[in-house]
Amino acid sequence: MQGILRLSKKPALIKLRATVKGLPSGAEVDVTDLMLQPGGAVSGWLPHTTELPWSAGVVPPEGSDQVNDRIDELQNQINQQQAYLNKIMAPAQVWRGDSSGNNAFVSTMWDPDYGWISWIDVAALPGTGDIGFWFPYDATTQASSRPYGWKVDVLLQDLSGVASLRPRVDYMSGSTVAGSNAELSLTAWPDWSYNVEHDFILPASQAARPAFVLVGRTAGASGRIGLTRPKLGTKSERSQ
Repeated sequence: MQGILRLSKKPALIKLRATVKGLPSGAEVDVTDLMLQPGGAVSGWLPHTTELPWSAGVVPPEGSDQVNDRIDELQNQINQQQAYLNKIMAPAQVWRGDSSGNNAFVSTMWDPDYGWISWIDVAALPGTGDIGFWFPYDATTQASSRPYGWKVDVLLQDLSGVASLRPRVDYMSGSTVAGSNAELSLTAWPDWSYNVEHDFILPASQAARPAFVLVGRTAGASGRIGLTRPKLGTKSERSQ
């Protein structure tokens, strides 16, 4: 019996399972030894499992119980460190539904490339038609109009039953929407990603609130939509 182990990282524990097919009635199979060949080319060097900190049917010199205890201790240390990292990387804000009843269907997950992503479970959303989501905004306003810019990543997974997607920025007068910038309509592909960057003029005495609308959701809609934390701020004109 031969097999190949392809490891991209240093594992804490490896378990091998041998399956025998077509075994005659009453026959038995015993695994008595395990030999490993490092690399893709045959070198003639085959380390015995007693030289390794794990085995199949062969007990290491220090004993299998001691090896398992060391592995469990290492895993506990990793879990403790991850708990500290989760607190440091915890998102301060997430996307929320225009209706508070939709908040339960938005969850955040950490992605090494995008950071924190708010995932919207489209199938679980109640209702049909246009369904909006917004990102918490800073209510600070300016005395005069200012050029602003914002950007957000939109990720789609197995999406269906949605006519289109519209990211925009709402102009907020206190807690009331006083208008919005020109909406950008995105095609609702089943699996796709969009990097949205938009410049606009924020009117005087208004605050900017990033918003996102699912247009024409049907009763049988399904899939997920991921929204990154938007980057929003003033922009300066420059000459070249």
